[in-house]
Amino acid sequence: MALSYTFARSNNHYLLFMILEIAMKLFKLVLVVCAGLLFALACSNEAPNANQSANTQSAAPVTPAPASTPVDQLADARKLFGQTCSRCHGDNGAGGEFDLEGKKLKAPSLRDGHALKHDDAHLAKKIAEGGDGMPAFNKRLSPEQINNLVRFIHQDLQAGASATSTGNANHAAH
Repeated sequence: MALSYTFARSNNHYLLFMILEIAMKLFKLVLVVCAGLLFALACSNEAPNANQSANTQSAAPVTPAPASTPVDQLADARKLFGQTCSRCHGDNGAGGEFDLEGKKLKAPSLRDGHALKHDDAHLAKKIAEGGDGMPAFNKRLSPEQINNLVRFIHQDLQAGASATSTGNANHAAH
Protein backbone atom coordinates (compact mmCIF):
# COMPACT_ATOMS: atom_id res chain seq x y z
CA MET A 1 0.00 0.00 0.00
CA ALA A 2 2.87 2.33 0.65
CA LEU A 3 4.07 1.71 -2.86
CA SER A 4 0.80 2.84 -4.46
CA TYR A 5 0.63 5.93 -2.19
CA THR A 6 4.16 6.95 -3.18
CA PHE A 7 3.40 6.36 -6.83
CA ALA A 8 0.17 8.39 -6.64
CA ARG A 9 1.97 11.14 -4.78
CA SER A 10 4.73 11.35 -7.40
CA ASN A 11 2.14 11.41 -10.20
CA ASN A 12 0.38 14.31 -8.49
CA HIS A 13 3.68 16.20 -8.29
CA TYR A 14 4.39 15.48 -11.92
CA LEU A 15 0.93 16.64 -12.93
CA LEU A 16 1.27 19.78 -10.81
CA PHE A 17 4.68 20.46 -12.34
CA MET A 18 3.28 20.12 -15.87
CA ILE A 19 0.38 22.48 -15.08
CA LEU A 20 2.78 25.09 -13.66
CA GLU A 21 5.07 24.76 -16.66
CA ILE A 22 2.15 25.30 -19.07
CA ALA A 23 0.92 28.25 -16.98
CA MET A 24 4.38 29.86 -17.09
CA LYS A 25 4.61 29.42 -20.87
CA LEU A 26 1.15 30.94 -21.27
CA PHE A 27 2.13 33.85 -19.00
CA LYS A 28 5.27 34.47 -21.05
CA LEU A 29 3.24 34.38 -24.26
CA VAL A 30 0.72 36.91 -22.90
CA LEU A 31 3.57 39.11 -21.70
CA VAL A 32 5.29 39.05 -25.12
CA VAL A 33 2.01 39.81 -26.93
CA CYS A 34 1.26 42.74 -24.60
CA ALA A 35 4.77 44.11 -25.06
CA GLY A 36 4.40 43.83 -28.84
CA LEU A 37 1.05 45.64 -28.78
CA LEU A 38 2.43 48.43 -26.61
CA PHE A 39 5.40 48.81 -28.93
CA ALA A 40 3.14 48.97 -31.98
CA LEU A 41 0.89 51.53 -30.30
CA ALA A 42 3.85 53.69 -29.28
CA CYS A 43 5.27 53.64 -32.80
CA SER A 44 2.02 54.41 -34.60
CA ASN A 45 1.11 57.98 -35.57
CA GLU A 46 -2.48 57.43 -34.55
CA ALA A 47 -1.78 57.29 -30.83
CA PRO A 48 -3.60 60.14 -29.07
CA ASN A 49 -1.44 62.79 -27.50
CA ALA A 50 -2.56 63.88 -24.02
CA ASN A 51 -1.17 67.39 -24.56
CA GLN A 52 -2.81 67.83 -27.94
CA SER A 53 -6.21 68.86 -26.60
CA ALA A 54 -4.61 71.19 -24.07
CA ASN A 55 -2.52 72.88 -26.76
CA THR A 56 -5.49 73.53 -29.03
CA GLN A 57 -7.44 75.21 -26.20
CA SER A 58 -4.64 77.47 -24.97
CA ALA A 59 -4.92 81.22 -25.29
CA ALA A 60 -1.36 81.72 -26.43
CA PRO A 61 -0.67 84.72 -28.68
CA VAL A 62 -0.89 84.17 -32.39
CA THR A 63 2.59 83.50 -33.79
CA PRO A 64 2.92 82.06 -37.26
CA ALA A 65 5.19 79.13 -37.90
CA PRO A 66 8.06 79.88 -40.27
CA ALA A 67 7.32 76.75 -42.31
CA SER A 68 6.76 77.05 -46.02
CA THR A 69 3.15 77.54 -47.03
CA PRO A 70 1.56 75.13 -49.48
CA VAL A 71 -0.11 76.69 -52.51
CA ASP A 72 -3.62 75.70 -51.37
CA GLN A 73 -3.17 77.61 -48.08
CA LEU A 74 -2.20 80.72 -50.00
CA ALA A 75 -5.26 80.23 -52.21
CA ASP A 76 -7.46 80.00 -49.11
CA ALA A 77 -5.72 83.03 -47.61
CA ARG A 78 -6.12 84.95 -50.89
CA LYS A 79 -9.86 84.23 -50.81
CA LEU A 80 -10.04 85.19 -47.12
CA PHE A 81 -8.14 88.42 -47.86
CA GLY A 82 -10.72 89.23 -50.55
CA GLN A 83 -13.57 88.60 -48.10
CA THR A 84 -12.21 90.39 -45.03
CA CYS A 85 -9.31 92.71 -45.88
CA SER A 86 -9.82 94.02 -49.41
CA ARG A 87 -12.70 96.30 -48.40
CA CYS A 88 -10.19 98.55 -46.64
CA HIS A 89 -6.79 97.58 -48.07
CA GLY A 90 -7.95 97.01 -51.66
CA ASP A 91 -7.84 93.86 -53.76
CA ASN A 92 -4.08 94.13 -54.27
CA GLY A 93 -3.24 95.37 -50.75
CA ALA A 94 -2.28 98.86 -51.93
CA GLY A 95 -4.53 100.55 -49.35
CA GLY A 96 -5.94 104.03 -49.89
CA GLU A 97 -9.18 105.84 -49.15
CA PHE A 98 -12.47 103.99 -48.67
CA ASP A 99 -15.95 104.76 -47.34
CA LEU A 100 -17.20 103.21 -44.11
CA GLU A 101 -20.68 104.21 -42.97
CA GLY A 102 -20.40 107.56 -44.73
CA LYS A 103 -16.92 108.32 -43.39
CA LYS A 104 -13.82 108.60 -45.54
CA LEU A 105 -11.03 106.53 -44.07
CA LYS A 106 -7.55 105.66 -45.27
CA ALA A 107 -6.02 102.20 -44.92
CA PRO A 108 -2.25 101.73 -45.17
CA SER A 109 -0.65 99.81 -47.99
CA LEU A 110 0.40 96.26 -47.20
CA ARG A 111 2.70 96.18 -50.23
CA ASP A 112 5.24 98.86 -49.37
CA GLY A 113 6.35 101.44 -46.86
CA HIS A 114 5.95 100.79 -43.16
CA ALA A 115 4.22 97.41 -43.69
CA LEU A 116 7.44 95.90 -45.04
CA LYS A 117 9.15 96.47 -41.68
CA HIS A 118 6.68 94.35 -39.68
CA ASP A 119 7.59 90.76 -38.84
CA ASP A 120 5.08 87.91 -38.81
CA ALA A 121 4.30 88.19 -35.09
CA HIS A 122 3.58 91.94 -35.35
CA LEU A 123 1.25 91.52 -38.33
CA ALA A 124 -0.54 88.58 -36.68
CA LYS A 125 -1.05 90.60 -33.50
CA LYS A 126 -2.32 93.61 -35.50
CA ILE A 127 -4.83 91.45 -37.39
CA ALA A 128 -5.97 89.68 -34.22
CA GLU A 129 -6.18 92.67 -31.88
CA GLY A 130 -6.64 95.58 -34.30
CA GLY A 131 -5.72 99.13 -33.31
CA ASP A 132 -5.10 102.52 -34.97
CA GLY A 133 -8.55 102.38 -36.56
CA MET A 134 -8.28 98.75 -37.65
CA PRO A 135 -10.88 96.39 -36.16
CA ALA A 136 -9.86 93.24 -34.28
CA PHE A 137 -10.39 89.99 -36.18
CA ASN A 138 -9.57 87.49 -33.42
CA LYS A 139 -13.28 86.72 -32.89
CA ARG A 140 -13.99 86.29 -36.60
CA LEU A 141 -10.83 84.47 -37.71
CA SER A 142 -9.05 81.47 -36.24
CA PRO A 143 -5.34 81.72 -35.35
CA GLU A 144 -4.61 79.49 -38.36
CA GLN A 145 -6.51 81.83 -40.69
CA ILE A 146 -4.64 84.84 -39.26
CA ASN A 147 -1.30 83.07 -39.71
CA ASN A 148 -2.20 82.19 -43.31
CA LEU A 149 -3.15 85.83 -43.99
CA VAL A 150 0.24 86.92 -42.65
CA ARG A 151 2.00 84.42 -44.95
CA PHE A 152 -0.13 85.63 -47.87
CA ILE A 153 0.79 89.27 -47.17
CA HIS A 154 4.50 88.47 -46.97
CA GLN A 155 4.72 85.90 -49.77
CA ASP A 156 2.21 87.27 -52.26
CA LEU A 157 1.45 90.94 -51.68
CA GLN A 158 4.97 91.91 -50.61
CA ALA A 159 6.82 89.51 -52.92
CA GLY A 160 9.70 91.39 -54.49
CA ALA A 161 8.72 94.62 -52.74
CA SER A 162 11.61 94.50 -50.27
CA ALA A 163 14.07 93.92 -53.11
CA THR A 164 12.53 96.81 -55.05
CA SER A 165 12.56 99.17 -52.09
CA THR A 166 16.15 98.19 -51.25
CA GLY A 167 17.09 98.73 -54.85
CA ASN A 168 15.49 102.17 -54.81
CA ALA A 169 17.29 103.11 -51.60
CA ASN A 170 20.60 102.08 -53.10
CA HIS A 171 19.80 103.92 -56.29
CA ALA A 172 18.91 107.09 -54.37
CA ALA A 173 22.19 106.91 -52.45
CA HIS A 174 24.26 107.07 -55.67
